Amino acid sequence: MNFIKRNIMKKRISIYITSVLLLFGCSDSFLDLSPESNLSDKTFFQTEDQFERATAGVYEAVRSTVGKSGFLMGEERSDNAHYVRNEVDRGQRPAEDIADFTDDAINPLTNQFYNDCFSGIAKANTVIQRLHEKSFSEEFNNKIEGQAKFLRAYFYFELVRYYGGVSLNLQIVESGDDKAFLPRSSVEEVYAQIVADLEDAERMLSNPTFNDKGKQSGRASKGSAKMLLARVLMTKPTRDYAKAETLLKEITKMGYSLIDYTDLFDPNYKNSKESIFEVQFKQGDDGQQSSFIYRMMPLTNDGKAITGVAGSNNTSNGGYVIPTQEMVNSYEAGDKRLDRSIAVAVGKTDTQSGIMRIDAVLKVGDPEIANYPSYCYFVNKYRNPHAKIDNTDDNWPVYRYADVYLSLAECLVEQNRASEAIPYVNEVRKRAGLADVTAVTAKVVADERRHEFAFENKRWHDLIRTGEAITVMNAYGVKMKALYPYIEARAYNVTKERLIFPLPYRELQINSKLTQNPGY
Repeated sequence: MNFIKRNIMKKRISIYITSVLLLFGCSDSFLDLSPESNLSDKTFFQTEDQFERATAGVYEAVRSTVGKSGFLMGEERSDNAHYVRNEVDRGQRPAEDIADFTDDAINPLTNQFYNDCFSGIAKANTVIQRLHEKSFSEEFNNKIEGQAKFLRAYFYFELVRYYGGVSLNLQIVESGDDKAFLPRSSVEEVYAQIVADLEDAERMLSNPTFNDKGKQSGRASKGSAKMLLARVLMTKPTRDYAKAETLLKEITKMGYSLIDYTDLFDPNYKNSKESIFEVQFKQGDDGQQSSFIYRMMPLTNDGKAITGVAGSNNTSNGGYVIPTQEMVNSYEAGDKRLDRSIAVAVGKTDTQSGIMRIDAVLKVGDPEIANYPSYCYFVNKYRNPHAKIDNTDDNWPVYRYADVYLSLAECLVEQNRASEAIPYVNEVRKRAGLADVTAVTAKVVADERRHEFAFENKRWHDLIRTGEAITVMNAYGVKMKALYPYIEARAYNVTKERLIFPLPYRELQINSKLTQNPGY
């Protein structure tokens, strides 16, 4: 067994070193592929330029987490969305299991997310450790280490929320000995490390800077660190709303502002004055493109009516995160966010396959919908012009300035100062074209977050943080089973154990020090 473990670890180390050396250079806003050859880990990390590109390689790992499984675990797991069942290609089953709470330890999607996070952590560890071996300027060291620690904290925040306590790997793994196999740390220990990294990042990073068009570089700034730290303090088992409030109010003085809601998701407005941290993607032939709209629209043989590009998404690649009727109905009349968030594909659906012929795209509530045999809602936020199938230019929003306002409102409500939260909620509602509220409760904030950040991977986390996940999702499951007879009887049995995902089965086989989450 030790021989097998060592061989597997050696392969992992080899794969990791290769991935570190396939580094990404950076321009003002994007991370551009710039592979190196004939380099080892130790010989590569010599110049400032090499550390810049190595740091960009850590950002690339963030791209993997949101582009593959993140929207399934953060949105389709929630009551915002369901899926279109592909009756022809059952390769979709792992994604359905995430939505239906029937996933297990061999689910390739949740396992990939776990592995991608640890890949990013390994890259961040390498940057930090190799940087400490050099003698660059303090300014340069702070810039690089601040970003690496921010990103390491980001990955661990994802891991601890989705999987509970995980191994705290904070050093380069260079051999297959037992030091490579760590036990799980407690949830509290993981959060303590996240906080420590973010406090360092906050101190080291510079304030955000905006050019004459209101654009930023796309890399983490002091504002990013403060925002992530505030959200961590509002989420960890022992919460610190007072400190989170202080951090959030400091962000309000850093030059951020709200922009038009429709523009937020237009690639022409990437890294705008509302962006605190977003994941960078770029259409083209360098492997940096996004493809969210293809994942989040109905299964079809030709999606040109939606995407403007001829091509299908019906081979286990589409029909995910389909907005529910309840979600659509939950918007207040006149909410400007609805049309940018959700649109309607109309046409005819083959009942045997679940594949839709899409004839047109209409707005929610358009009376023309009734003139078509079938319709299907889809996420409209990531629907923007592009030239090639599965190759879009959309970034993924992680933290926006609107989140500062609604996080401040939540902090104030939790500290029994709800009257002070009213202006922050109304700032967000004003942009949405809605009337002011005169009182704010925890539910008011939660409802506002649901619509402001719809399909941005926040709903599932919000349900857990507010203690509503079990109640809401079990009730939601009853409705889903009544609507869709194909859902298994065992689905939507949402218990405390199901609030986190299982550790990958393969990880437990490799590392005997790990233990599985209860219920799996």
